[in-house]
Amino acid sequence: MNYKYRALIIFLITVSTAVYCQDDKTIFKFNGFADSYHALRVKKPNDFMSSRSRLRGELRVTHEKSFLFASLNATHNSILKDQTKFELREAFYQYTTGSWDVKLGRQIITWGVADAMRITDIISPMDYTEFLARDYDDIRIPVNAFKIKYLKTDYNIELIFIPVSEFFIIPTDPDNPWSVIKTDNIVTDNTVPEKRIKNSEIGGRFSFYLSGIDFSVSALHTWNKMPVFRSSKVPNNDTIFMHATYKRLNMVGLDLSATLGQFVLRGEAAGYFGEILESRIPGNAPISSDNVNVMLGIDWYPGNDLNVSAQLSHKYITDYNNNMKPYRNTSLSTFNITKKLFRSTLSLASFAHIDITNGGLFNRLSADYSLSDQIHLIIGYDHFEGDSGMFGMYKNNSEVWVKGKFSF
Repeated sequence: MNYKYRALIIFLITVSTAVYCQDDKTIFKFNGFADSYHALRVKKPNDFMSSRSRLRGELRVTHEKSFLFASLNATHNSILKDQTKFELREAFYQYTTGSWDVKLGRQIITWGVADAMRITDIISPMDYTEFLARDYDDIRIPVNAFKIKYLKTDYNIELIFIPVSEFFIIPTDPDNPWSVIKTDNIVTDNTVPEKRIKNSEIGGRFSFYLSGIDFSVSALHTWNKMPVFRSSKVPNNDTIFMHATYKRLNMVGLDLSATLGQFVLRGEAAGYFGEILESRIPGNAPISSDNVNVMLGIDWYPGNDLNVSAQLSHKYITDYNNNMKPYRNTSLSTFNITKKLFRSTLSLASFAHIDITNGGLFNRLSADYSLSDQIHLIIGYDHFEGDSGMFGMYKNNSEVWVKGKFSF
């Protein structure tokens, strides 16, 4: 029997047992949702970009100072057949006292204060199988980690250890409309680092909570989790081989947020030491570099269920040379506006990513109508434009989509 099916059976048995084993000290809660998402390209050939349905189950068990959480996805994907699967998304045990919080297992770890930007938040990688056409929480990949926090009223200390790293998922199947490869004569070798103790990750974060301002400092010994590919070609053969490269990366960072009346000011800065970049010369090995990344953001809450936010990030390569394919300076911004109407039953939103350096844009417009607390109907439009950069790659992928979600 496939291990994924075994995982599903074990999960369901656990849930069934939980219903009958609850006592005064142990609290079981099972909930989840079912959703269905379908997207159609607005340009010719007007094909379906996505058609998937999912059942998510979540189990929470609380016993005194202990907490157990597990979530499982059962997904059917009509476009990407390899995405039809059972998936154990998260499964962790947590023990909390007045001064300590210990968390062990498969979990999503987020750092920093940026929204949909990766400055210090580089622990959990991303799944770009459908690029940004899924909810941001679904794009994050959980990691198997041991995390311990020392808790105080005005500060805490967090240490993490990740024995086996996870890496970005990059679509390379030409049949996938979100693939970074568009032809059949390209073969990719995406071999990730070996699962050995020397390749583990370790990091720490010190967070401080003062009057009106929170800030953190962090350090992480990790990997370049987004692969950089190097091409090669066999003589007298039109096949191109793309070899993925991963190397060690060290990061030190700072983030802060401050509340000023109706506004929340946010900022992050990080130094990356040893990040690898693509070479401008085809076939050459990637180039290691040091760089500085900064982000400034502002959120405005004027009332009447209106929220406006904007962010600007900038990356500067400190040891730049002309053989590097990226620019010395690159900038990205986001703009989000959300308005709720009709007693918060209708939520209108526009979230835009703007590639300032390459003149590209991705903007997701959505209208989320709540028929009840359990049922949501959502329609949206994803707009891509640009001649280069990460959004220009998908300039023909603008799409309209519908989504239904039932929570239980």
